[in-house]
Amino acid sequence: MGSKSTARPARRPTLLDVGRLAGTSTAVVSYVLNGGPRPVSAKTRVKVEEAIQMLGYRRNPLAGALSGGRSNLIGLLVPDTANAFFGELSRHIEAEGRRRGLLTLLGNTGYGTSLGDEYGEAFSELRPRGIFVTTGEEPGQDDETPRVYVQWAPSDSTSPSVTFNDLQGAKLVVEHLLWHGYEDIVCVAGELADGPAVGREGGWRRAMENAGLPTEGRFVRVPFDRVEAETAMRPVLESERRPRAIYATTDEQAFVTIRTAASLGLRVPDDLAVVGFDGIREARLGSIPLTTISLPLEELAVRAFDVLEETFYEGEGTGASVVLDGALSIGVTCGCERGAAPGSQRVGAAAGV
Repeated sequence: MGSKSTARPARRPTLLDVGRLAGTSTAVVSYVLNGGPRPVSAKTRVKVEEAIQMLGYRRNPLAGALSGGRSNLIGLLVPDTANAFFGELSRHIEAEGRRRGLLTLLGNTGYGTSLGDEYGEAFSELRPRGIFVTTGEEPGQDDETPRVYVQWAPSDSTSPSVTFNDLQGAKLVVEHLLWHGYEDIVCVAGELADGPAVGREGGWRRAMENAGLPTEGRFVRVPFDRVEAETAMRPVLESERRPRAIYATTDEQAFVTIRTAASLGLRVPDDLAVVGFDGIREARLGSIPLTTISLPLEELAVRAFDVLEETFYEGEGTGASVVLDGALSIGVTCGCERGAAPGSQRVGAAAGV
């Protein structure tokens, strides 16, 4: 009499399985599956496609969620979509969600915990596939709702995340100012001392210290609101000790600085060099190309959904912590040749151009 087989049914292949067989990362597998946002060589693409076929990998982003009583909704918490950076990030998340058959619920927390709690609880009642949190706060929600931090995550959080290398990006753009010969570089930051500010301020300090330059008295906090920030910047630029260069930790603050300088009759970059951080469309495509760190928001959106799926629905936990690099985008506000086409360098490249 034959014995009964106790073998368990084979589990569904995951992105990690495909990557291992193809000899590449899960990110590259995702680029092949999603047609971007980064290009993949023909040779690598063939390897990935062959691995997908051999393993029988099939992507069904809704099946796991719906079988567990989850809806086809995604929650997204941002501080303020009036801020161009968060507006653009939201659009990328929403677009990637649609590509995967999911609809996005958006909540503006106003940089506060109370609204974040209210949105988190409300979203959780709708049984979303997951909630993406950009604020670094722990929103109120039931423990069963998957949560992924995007853009930045608290250092003590155990939730998966897809973040940016803010410290290295800040260091790179400040080193570019130093390469120009500027030594009096003031850092202009927002009202919060945590969040992405930790790395963005830290990169400025590290670059200055490496160059043997002081940071004391060269740090300014301004409101996030552009109008209020302009009022706060006027005394800095009207001072007899006006700095020669400004590193703004966001593009929004950089444009506030440029507008304030113009109102005071100062020329950028002749009288005042300005660089930013984020790479919003206005910085890259506006009438005054801003030298800044451009962040890969489209890639962040793709990886955020991948991490959600891998960690909570494929059970691999392979994307618990993904860190993406930005690129130094050269405009004209730093003092580089006017009229030159903006160039770019990845984080970690030499600071000079």
